[in-house]
Amino acid sequence: MVHLTHPHGRRAVRRKGVKGHQATLVEADIVQGRLVACTSPLRTWFDLAQILTDDELVIAGDHLLKRQNPLSAVQELDDFLSHQRGRAGYRKAVRARSRMRPRTDSPKETEVRLLLVDHGLPEPVINVPLFDEAGRWVQDPDMSYEDFKVLIQYDGAHHVTPQQRRSDIFRDEEAKDLGWRVVQLTQSDLDTSVGGVPRAVARVKKALLGRGWTEPQRPAVSKTASEAQA
Repeated sequence: MVHLTHPHGRRAVRRKGVKGHQATLVEADIVQGRLVACTSPLRTWFDLAQILTDDELVIAGDHLLKRQNPLSAVQELDDFLSHQRGRAGYRKAVRARSRMRPRTDSPKETEVRLLLVDHGLPEPVINVPLFDEAGRWVQDPDMSYEDFKVLIQYDGAHHVTPQQRRSDIFRDEEAKDLGWRVVQLTQSDLDTSVGGVPRAVARVKKALLGRGWTEPQRPAVSKTASEAQA
């Protein structure tokens, strides 16, 4: 589906395979693509607030701020958002911005992070370098909990090649030798649930508990007057 935007006052396109829109665009909202003019990455992300779910908008936003070849800087994003107040999708975009993090490497990393936090686990840091006692760089784990020496690796499809697997094993063995607990996740861990809890969450939670993390106690629910008298 191609989304085609015209300025207000011009009729939105109605054509098979095309979704027409009307919008007010300033010069900074438009960039020249290879063949056609397009909305800028920031404007495109903001417009997606009216289409995507909350989590999907965070994943798309993290892609703007990714570690390799980012499409936007954090300050640039925040400046852009400050001028969108009152427009459709603004509140949803602001909510997404509060959950976005720079320096991610893949949408799945973001998906895992959101899943862990939504199920009550502490938020891991992203791609923070791990060094040995001599100060030698070992790896940049996808996500980690430095206080508990637990790191998380999400292995996508490219990790199944023999060469990549050997590299991954060596990488993680070094981390284990330094006392880190390594949790390797795949798509299966996101798709499979144990007792209603995604297996990815259960595995990370088990690793954290084994390293001394204490699950916060939920506040007690106060009884109503009628319940107290019963």
